Amino acid sequence: MKNAVVVGATGGIASGLVKALEQEGYKVISVARSTGMKCDLTDLKQIANAAEEIKKEINTLDLLINAAGVATYKNLEEVSDKEMQEAFMVNVMAPAIFIRELLPLMDPDESLVMSLGSGAGTIPMRGRSIYCSTKYALRGLSLSLNEEFEGKNPKFCLITLGSTITNFGPMTAKEKEEQAAKGKAYFPVNFVVDKLIEIIKDPNRENEITLFPSEHGFGTWKKP
Repeated sequence: MKNAVVVGATGGIASGLVKALEQEGYKVISVARSTGMKCDLTDLKQIANAAEEIKKEINTLDLLINAAGVATYKNLEEVSDKEMQEAFMVNVMAPAIFIRELLPLMDPDESLVMSLGSGAGTIPMRGRSIYCSTKYALRGLSLSLNEEFEGKNPKFCLITLGSTITNFGPMTAKEKEEQAAKGKAYFPVNFVVDKLIEIIKDPNRENEITLFPSEHGFGTWKKP
């Protein structure tokens, strides 16, 4: 049986991924604030404790998915120090620490670290300067680790993901469904989960894979 760790497992995409991975035969350890292995990703001590608990529970790790995220959709002058710290902790620091701490468990023959990034990590957007900054940083982390681990395992794959119908951000999933019905570009969660499973199973996957709903026939995208 293969082992997987999903960090940030309460989100719509991540919770769907947990179920899909279990159907694929993985033993999945979920790490989240309110379910599975409970961990506040803004707390360095709790992150360290969670990593140690994972090491006690499994001897090898085949798949690590960094799926947690905080949506800081504000102009810079409206962002508090606390909000800024939380955004960088959850979106950048936590993934980096989990990767570093769990590297000794990663199967040297075949293993993968997948991080869920965002189009905001490639496209500057007004009103999202801090969010974009964190996603640019996560992208840089994943792509740079590909260079560090060239020719060996684990492999690193960044998913540059477009808008999906979840409760992430200032709009609810229901509000996004209504916008999607009017032609705005949003992915259904099931489509994203199925695509991610397909990517995980593909040994020839790219280091960065861009998934934008408008490019897959789901509505029209306009820059915020």
